[in-house]
Amino acid sequence: MSELSYTAPSRNWLDALPLGNGALGAMVDTTDRCTRLHLNDETAWSGSPESEHRHGPVDAPTAAAALAAARAHLAEDRAAEAEAELAALSAEYTQAYLPLGTVQIDLPGGHALTRRWLDLADAVHHIQGAGLEQTSFASHPDGVLVHHIVADAALPDPVFTVSVSSPLAELGRTVTTDGLSLRLQLPADVAPGHRPDRPAAVWELDGIQPLQGALVVSVRHDGHAAPDGSGALRIEGATEILVCVATETTFTAAGRPASGTAADSAATASARLGAVAGASVNDLAARHRLDYTALFDRVSLDLPGPAGADGWTAPDRLDRAATDPRPAALTDPGLLSLLFDYGRYLLIASSRPGGLPATLQGLWNDSMQPPWSSNYTLNINTQMNYWGAHVARLGETAEPLLTFVEALAERGAHTADRLYGCRGWVAHHNSDGWAFSSPVTGDASWAQWPMAGVWLVRQLDEVRRFGTATPDQLARLWRLAAGAARFCLDFLVELPGGSLTTRPSTSPENQFLQNGRPVAAGTGSTMDRTLLRELFALLPGLAADSGQGDDPILAEAAAALVRIPGPRIGSDGTLLEWDRERLETDPQHRHVSHLVGLYPGDGLNAEHAQAASATLDRRGDDSTGWSLAWKLCLRARLHQPTKVDDLLELVLRPARDDAGPHAGGLYPNFFAAHPPFQIDGNLGFVAAVCELLLQSHTGTLELLPALPASLPEGRVTGLAARGGVLVDLTWSDGTLVSVTLRASAERFAGARLIGYRGRRHEVVVPTTGIRLFRAPDGTLSSRER
Repeated sequence: MSELSYTAPSRNWLDALPLGNGALGAMVDTTDRCTRLHLNDETAWSGSPESEHRHGPVDAPTAAAALAAARAHLAEDRAAEAEAELAALSAEYTQAYLPLGTVQIDLPGGHALTRRWLDLADAVHHIQGAGLEQTSFASHPDGVLVHHIVADAALPDPVFTVSVSSPLAELGRTVTTDGLSLRLQLPADVAPGHRPDRPAAVWELDGIQPLQGALVVSVRHDGHAAPDGSGALRIEGATEILVCVATETTFTAAGRPASGTAADSAATASARLGAVAGASVNDLAARHRLDYTALFDRVSLDLPGPAGADGWTAPDRLDRAATDPRPAALTDPGLLSLLFDYGRYLLIASSRPGGLPATLQGLWNDSMQPPWSSNYTLNINTQMNYWGAHVARLGETAEPLLTFVEALAERGAHTADRLYGCRGWVAHHNSDGWAFSSPVTGDASWAQWPMAGVWLVRQLDEVRRFGTATPDQLARLWRLAAGAARFCLDFLVELPGGSLTTRPSTSPENQFLQNGRPVAAGTGSTMDRTLLRELFALLPGLAADSGQGDDPILAEAAAALVRIPGPRIGSDGTLLEWDRERLETDPQHRHVSHLVGLYPGDGLNAEHAQAASATLDRRGDDSTGWSLAWKLCLRARLHQPTKVDDLLELVLRPARDDAGPHAGGLYPNFFAAHPPFQIDGNLGFVAAVCELLLQSHTGTLELLPALPASLPEGRVTGLAARGGVLVDLTWSDGTLVSVTLRASAERFAGARLIGYRGRRHEVVVPTTGIRLFRAPDGTLSSRER
């Protein structure tokens, strides 16, 4: 049973449960007295495309002088002086993703909640209580949020009240007997929390056309309704109420100006509600389930839990596992499969074609000044959101990232030319719904990093590697990859001896000590060089697949690739993070950027892999939720199941307020803690589980390469391997029982190498599938023994 279950009312936002259709999100917050639907719309961003340069863009001569001065300082290894020069390249900050409003339904007196749960199998939220049953779901096919209430006929004189509110500026309100509507304006500017020198929100600003929007609610019922005089709708005597919610803003597309008014948004939202006015709740639910299960049911993971676990509440399961002296995953393996299913659910709910990609918090945010602006952090977090998309066969969810990066590349082309005098396009560590591409104002360790476009292209290329790219996607991806490569080729500097590298360079978001002070800028960090090598190496295959084999960029990139040094090993046996031995300010830093070549890269050679393992040992295990997910992926790549178990113990624990700023764990609603909440910990966990069960980055399909001792029994179906092969696995007593392989299309049928515990087997994989069993000697055979 794949559900998050609770027997107590929700206490706060991190105890509420999420719904989403990719565009419209809700946190369902319920008590004995009311149910609140805290709403988010993926397009609700402060500011406008003009926000990036509202004080005027940095002009090219100023940028050129600053860059030249910084490079001169770095040639003499003077990091602090270089960083002072680089500050001239910065714009201010990205804009913020904001909450839209709340629909509150006050319930009849005497109602007592007995159980609430989110069923991940069909993406429906349920609430049971004395005399009332409530169900909610966010429908992607109909574009609306549905909340259905059925009251016991014996409930005496039930009275319900439906109201709407918003933290945004209210431009108008309408209440009728069958619904409510709010017309809203978003702020012209919202500063990040780390800028206390700026107002939290500014509603009007010269040169900025902020978004407007609308929240519209339709209410169907079998009772008597009338506005109550306070802006709410009072419903008496009803035994059934159907509340449908639609939202809209004047947002048009990433990087594009707003269009229209709040009234236009209200009309669009109302039309969406009108389109479902004749549909029953059963019709709406059936369409929703059909759409959702078509994605969710592609993969299943069965890890048997302890007897009676299905009857435990989610917090109780987490507490039991955390207090048991045995490893958490061994105590309750089903908890791991529940978190795996939850991650897939959250990705489906927060990222669908036609919309924006998942933010730092996916689709959900309750704050007008959210942590890190709830934006797109491009030095790992946005990429991590999609690490599991293709292996878990949710490739559709990655389409918004491709579309967004196209907008980022368009704006980033101007940034590349103006700041660096380079061809192509560039992006830095932060972006927002307006496709912000400049470096932001702040410490160089995170602000001055122009490699985001390179990593984004490497992530997007997974659609090709897994064999699911359409010709249109390949053409779009080629344009992005070629543009990123052109920027890098122009940005590279030649060192004495003829090697090519980046200067300035940082290793997000780490620092080293120089002359007793923390600094970040240097020459050719390992992450920069690794990403460049990955980008240049993928170009020939992408060019061939997209019909661009005669593009001159291929020869340029090939010539540069052989001159870019690979990773280096330090005197302590770890992988060097910078271009030389440096004294780290934080040896246990949560970022392990220099290991990007191990994961999600194509892997390191044996010597570098050993150094990567030593690096992880030195960094330590405990960290933020997303860092734990990355370390899980890295340890899985290294085939280290014991370390996987150690990390799972840290993931499967309750998040604590007093645990410090960089300790992970799970909140009551199983959102992953940074802290505070960041969704990359949840979504990265999906990738990590897949990685310990199946690997395909080398061309060989490695089966159960990092299966931990805590998961002796299990079954997974439907995983995707690179090269268009679908894989089912069954194991018992910690060893493989059987594997089923199926080519996803005729062009992928043929011989494949299969690896299990050091042995290699060549198997012809047909589209009809082939099932192999493990023999006592470890070989794979088509005969069960």
